[in-house]
Order: sequence, then structure tokens, then C-alpha cells
Amino acid sequence: MSEEQLIKLLEKPLPISVNELCTEGFDFIIPSYQRGYRWTRKEVIRLILDVLSYNQDKDGKFYCLQPLVVRHKEVNGQHIWRVIDGQQRLTTIFLLLNYLIKDEKKYSLEYERDNVLSRILSQNSEIDPDENCEVYHLCNAIKVIESYFIALPSELVEVTKRKLQNNLIRSCSFIFYVMKGDGEYDETTLNLMEHDLFNHLNSGKILLTESELIKGLFLHNVGKVRVVKEIKQISMAEELDNMERVLREDEMWYFLAGDREKPSTCIDYLYKVWYISQYGHIAENVDYPIFSRLEDIASDTLISSQWTEIKKCFLTITGWYHNPLLYNLIGYLEGRKQTKSKQTNNLFDEELLAELYCFASKQEGDTNLPTKTQFVEHVKQMCRETIPNKYEGLRFDTDKNAVFNLLFLINIAMFINNKKGVKSEDVSKSTGKGMETPIGRFPFHVFHSLNWNVEHISPQNPKRKEDLYNQLYQLRTEYNGNLPKEVSALFKKLDDNKSNFDSLNNDAEYLLLIQKLIPEGEQVMVLQNLTLLTEHDNKGIGNKFYFDKRNKLNEYQSQGSFIPAATLNVFSKWYTKNPEGYILWGDNDQWDYLEAIKETIEKFINYCEGHE
Repeated sequence: MSEEQLIKLLEKPLPISVNELCTEGFDFIIPSYQRGYRWTRKEVIRLILDVLSYNQDKDGKFYCLQPLVVRHKEVNGQHIWRVIDGQQRLTTIFLLLNYLIKDEKKYSLEYERDNVLSRILSQNSEIDPDENCEVYHLCNAIKVIESYFIALPSELVEVTKRKLQNNLIRSCSFIFYVMKGDGEYDETTLNLMEHDLFNHLNSGKILLTESELIKGLFLHNVGKVRVVKEIKQISMAEELDNMERVLREDEMWYFLAGDREKPSTCIDYLYKVWYISQYGHIAENVDYPIFSRLEDIASDTLISSQWTEIKKCFLTITGWYHNPLLYNLIGYLEGRKQTKSKQTNNLFDEELLAELYCFASKQEGDTNLPTKTQFVEHVKQMCRETIPNKYEGLRFDTDKNAVFNLLFLINIAMFINNKKGVKSEDVSKSTGKGMETPIGRFPFHVFHSLNWNVEHISPQNPKRKEDLYNQLYQLRTEYNGNLPKEVSALFKKLDDNKSNFDSLNNDAEYLLLIQKLIPEGEQVMVLQNLTLLTEHDNKGIGNKFYFDKRNKLNEYQSQGSFIPAATLNVFSKWYTKNPEGYILWGDNDQWDYLEAIKETIEKFINYCEGHE
């Protein structure tokens, strides 16, 4: 194998033919942690029939086999490929090659455990098929291959063998995936990475290769006339690549998937949305369930119709993205967190988008598609159903996710309340006044790329006076003694009584200062004392006093930190009608903030219910 060819294989997934595996003499090893060969007669015969039925004029330039996921190792100048996923098909093809071209050059394959394949295929070896489960299935597969040809009419045996050999070697290709990290990490790390990748692929946590399988299936079923088919293949491949690029953009991905981490192939998400909208739940006990369902559709016409539906789903979703109102509403629905209470609408991720697409594309018992207005009303109703009836009583200590969702909604509702979806027809630009302002777009791609905490605006009172004294002493040092009057008075009280803090238990002046500066534990947990901050900013301000938090956030914002609009309003006291300074977050501040929350949410509810 040339150095150039090796680099190409290591860089990205590529189709690689069985012929290339043979002529280049690839050496494959099945790692000992794998369960071994388990294919039965059904799978072996199906592969034989599939390869035999391949027709280049009808099916395209090559027959796409299951992806082969491997790890590359170089041992004493020899390239070894450890098979992480795809061993069943790779092994069956190896057995077929051994039967068809026994003495000709082919790739090598062996099991790391005990060289079981060499023993089974050795002419001088006597092996008990019942030795273990793996040996049994390998011996059975060999018998299945032999019996298939024995059962054929004698005049067809050689013809069928030649056709199978020709199709297998010249027209069959794997999609070759190489695990990243070769040459970058030590052997111990690479071994752990290999095991993790194997576990992920075999536990259903990721579907690393399903989109490639689906792509291959579509590309090979786009028509029967060869010239037309190749043109269609090029066009379809470009469309699929464009879909992946669009879905992969941060603004699109985080709008569609909330805070879900971006996977290696984003188009898988689209396939899931489409599949659920058409067929319901995705089976968890089936390898590549979407591909398997499509693969069962033999007709080119039906495959073509499925491709048309997937394109329609993609275009519908991108239409939602480009509509500022739907962008904000659907982005909110996707960006919520799971709460303890049972919501009327509790769909997330693919299930949520599938429900929306199902509604937009068809309605049960109605041949007419819903209008755009009907769809918007449906989405608004879904948003309305997520708001708890007594939302103003939400508390951090009883359901912090419900608090997060409401604070998240406030920031999005600010983009929608009293705004227009389009500019006025008689002016080129809005004046920016009131209801003339067009609907803005909440930056989901920025929001979901960060970790968020629900922040207590006023800190919780330290349980021990000694801890409070140490905190204030440190704060006094940080501000060079220039603390606000109330904070200085509290520190002086503690400093004067540091030899006996218990003497302050009945000190009226001390208790009044504590009540003003630091709320009790119960009061800390209420909605009017909560807002959203990034994890970084939250850790930076810690359990500080309001004025100190405000100063820190001002510093963070000047350095480019993303602080939501509602949080800025809290720390600038824009919600407070008559602010009494910026030292503490007092009762008036809290009640005015709660009234602002209620006003924002009630306006949004009225909007969703059509009572604007």
C-alpha cells in the first residue's frame, strides 16, 4: 500500500472495493473483545443473493456493503487493521472468497483469540464444530455456502460461481471508516478509544454510519438507464452534501436540537425526524433501523418517493428556520429541559420536530394541508401548554428545570411580544418604535453552546457568622476598604463581636442589616430572586453580595460574555420602578421583577391564545 493511499484512508471515510482489499493484501484482525461470528443461514444466503442480483446498468457503479469501521496499527512495517464494526459481513465475504478463489490472492482475516479461521480452513485440520459458539457458526456458514451451489442445477454451478466472483470482487465496496487518533495518542489511550467506539456502535448510542448507508441506497436506486442514472446520482449526492452542510451550521443545528451535542453526521437527525413522522417509534433492537426499513423497499419508484419525502421534510424545516416567529417558538420548544411535572406537551428533539412535520404535511381525516396560519397557531398552542398554571410560584429547590424553562422563555418572549413578523409595507425600514419593531431572532447557537445555571440574585445567608465575617473581610480587602455603607456597617458589627459572635443573636441593628443584605434560605429559592447566567459567570460571581455580582457581571460583559437580556435588566434594575440604589436586591426590586415576569409571560400566553 502506498503512503498516499494510506493517508487518504486515514483522513476520511472512503469506498474501498473488495478487489482492492485483496490486491493490496489487507490484514484484518478481529479483536478478542468482540463476541465473534454469529451469522446464520438466513444472513449468508441473503448476502449471496444480493451480490448475485447486482446489475451495474441498473444499480450504479458499485454495490455498497455495510460500513467497515477499523483501527489502523503499524507493526514492524506491516499495516494491521483491527475490525471494530462490520466483522460479520467481512468474515462472510472472506469465506465466500475462500470458496470461490481458494488459491488466489485475497485479504487476510484472523481472530485475535485463537486463530480459529486458520484452523477451520486448514486442509489438515480436524475441528469439532461444537467446540464453541463461534466455531459452530463459522462451520455452518461454510456448509451454507457449499450447499447453495450443490443445490443448483449442474449446468448453472460454474456460471453462478463466476458471476458471484465477478460481482463480489469487481463491484462490491465497503465504506471504510478508520478510527481517528493514529499517531496522536499512546497505545493505552488508543486501546481505550477503540473499546469506547466499539461499545458505542454496539449499544445504539450513536449511529455513526447509517447516513452513509442510506446515501448509498438512494444513489443506487435512482433509475434504470445508466446514463440518466449517473446524472441523477451526481445531482442527488450534491443535494445530500448540501443538506449536511446546512444542518451542520451552528445556527441551524442549535435551533433544531437544543443543547444536544453536534454529531459526526447531522443529516441522521433529519432522517430520524422524517422516519418518526412516517412510521412512528424507531426500533432500538435493530441495527441501522432506518436504513433497514428503506432497504426492504425493493421498488425504485418507492425509493424515489421516499427520497422526495425526505427532501420535502428538509425544505419544510429550513422554512421554519427562516421564519423569525417559528424560529423563536420552535427553538424554545427544543431548548427546554425535562421537568418533574407532567406537561401536556413533553416532546423533545426528533419526536417534537416529527410531530410538527406530521402536522404540517398532513392531518388525520383531512385531505387538505393546514395553512401557514393554522400551523403557527398549532406551534403557539404547544408553547402555551409548556407554561405551568401557577408559574409565578416556581422555586429553585422544588424544580430547577421548570425555573430554567420559564426564565429561558422570558428571554425569547421579549423578541415576540408586541413585535411584527414583517416590516411595514409602506416603509423600507421600521422606526424601531413599539409594535413596528420586527421580530428579532434569539441566538440559540450562542445560548446552547454554553452551560447555563440558574443564579440566585441575592446570596444565601451563610449558616455560620464566622464564614460571613471571613467573606466580608476578603471583600473589604478586594475593595480596599471602600465598601457600601450597609456592607461596611455589617462588617463592623461582626468585627466588633468576633470574639463572641453569639452576642449578635439579639442585636436589632445586626438583624436588620442581615435582613436587607442577605435573604433567608426560603426567600433565596423563589422566582423573583432567580435569573440565568452561564456556568463561567456564575462561578465567577459565586455567593457574592448583589452589588459585587453587579460589578463582576459588568466586567464580564465588557470582556464579551453573553448575558441574556432579562439578566441584564435584573442587574441594571430596569424592572424596578423606583430603584433605591444598586447595593442590594431588596423587596421592592423582587416584587417589581416578579411583576415584570408575569407581564411578559401573560402577554406571551395571550399571544399564543389569540387574545393579543
